[in-house]
Amino acid sequence: MTANIITPILGKNLSGAWANAFIRCWNVGGQVLSPGIVSFNVGDEGDSWSLETPAIRSALDEQLSAFGVVSANQSNIETVAGTIFPESIWQRCNGDREKLFAAYEKMWPFVRKCKNNRWGTYFRRLTAFGDEKTNQLEKIIETWNGGIYRHSALQAGIFNPAVDHRRVRILGFPCLQQVVFRPVGTKGAEGMTVVAFYAKQLLLEKAYGNYLGLYRLGRFMAGEMGMRLTSVTCIASDLSLSDTRGKTECRPLVTNIKKELPDVI
Repeated sequence: MTANIITPILGKNLSGAWANAFIRCWNVGGQVLSPGIVSFNVGDEGDSWSLETPAIRSALDEQLSAFGVVSANQSNIETVAGTIFPESIWQRCNGDREKLFAAYEKMWPFVRKCKNNRWGTYFRRLTAFGDEKTNQLEKIIETWNGGIYRHSALQAGIFNPAVDHRRVRILGFPCLQQVVFRPVGTKGAEGMTVVAFYAKQLLLEKAYGNYLGLYRLGRFMAGEMGMRLTSVTCIASDLSLSDTRGKTECRPLVTNIKKELPDVI
């Protein structure tokens, strides 16, 4: 049985929003929220706001490691985030998005060798969609910077019916369907918010990395479009605790979360 909860789950930052969602999902029957909406605001650089709460992230990293959900050279959280936005590559490009896109495309033959990437990555779908390899991010940036402020032009698709409607029981990709970059106020004077739509999202294995990747993608797009990122919202038609771990197995993680967030129910 799933819980039909549509009240947005909020948090003071990314870690808090994820933790509140995890506890909410852990508490409901079947450990599934349908739909699940998770949102967090983004503060300005230099103020007291911090994107993450280290103790919460560490608790998740340790639990994933104990479950064997690990990556070779970095945390699983960073690996998941990198499928949405390759932060390490962007940092080496000195603010040049053309270099970013070119560098990722050059690396793609090596990236796709990983079995988890055989159907693609989200960033590749965003920058080389379909047979024509359309760079959706570049088109959005060019449209906005060219003086076209039509909101319907500020969305990028991930799901490709031509290749994703496969007759297989489990595909695993893509769960993320669409990303919208929505300006706030006249011509984005009050910033930009990112809204992402998922068919299914796993809180234990994927969601924290998803939120981190979307934050980085949103920060990149806002910067290239002359705005500032103000918030990130994820809407999942099926927000699940985990595909492989049950409520009892996740109890230690819940205990650690509640130590950091004692007011969470």
